[in-house]
Amino acid sequence: MSSQNDIICESCGKIYITVDEKWCRPCVINNLEKNFTNWTSGNEKIDNFIQKMQSKIESTGDIIVEWIPYNQFNNVKKTNKDGFATAIWKDGLLKYNIKEGKHERRTNTEVTLKFLNNSQYVISDLLNEAKAYSIKVDEYNIPKIYGISQNPDTNDYIIVLDNSFCKECSEIYIIYKWCKPCQINNLELNLTNWTSGNKKIDEFIQEMQLKIEGSYNIIVEWIPYNQFNNVKKTNKDG
Repeated sequence: MSSQNDIICESCGKIYITVDEKWCRPCVINNLEKNFTNWTSGNEKIDNFIQKMQSKIESTGDIIVEWIPYNQFNNVKKTNKDGFATAIWKDGLLKYNIKEGKHERRTNTEVTLKFLNNSQYVISDLLNEAKAYSIKVDEYNIPKIYGISQNPDTNDYIIVLDNSFCKECSEIYIIYKWCKPCQINNLELNLTNWTSGNKKIDEFIQEMQLKIEGSYNIIVEWIPYNQFNNVKKTNKDG
């Protein structure tokens, strides 16, 4: 049975949001607010947006959105889709360490950078775009926002996201690290490398291949008979 010391925050005297993790939301919010004076994007609207996003955290798993200076990114590599790049965030994401009872940096976090051309002129468009992403790790199929940055060479703002985007085409993964558009494209490129010799059968197999929705789906194929070993008849005809 938990004692009062196990459920009450030593710092503020309020009940922990999650007792097992000893996570105190009022203290976390208070610490974030105290830190407001230690960073700025240089734009009041962006600062207000980030502060508001930070105040929305409700559990240890929620992402703390930040202003991330561009010099924090290493290995910035453009993807095949315009406006996207992958990078390594040196300091990395703030995550709650249950064992230590505090937020710590996950250094060298893999991120996706979404560059918004001329966004320095229309801040409202930037913020509306940023609102489309989530800070909740359990909201699947919605990319997670880590923060906002700015390219010092172009002054374009950047939305910093998790790595839930395909590195080849920058589409959102349907399932972790599985990209349907790339999978379909690879199957279509391979259509000329096989044939059953019958147009209707080929079309049926191609149609079945294009129906895949996840990594767990079976990719139907034309299988040459010489692929089979140990062929043994059963007791059932056919």
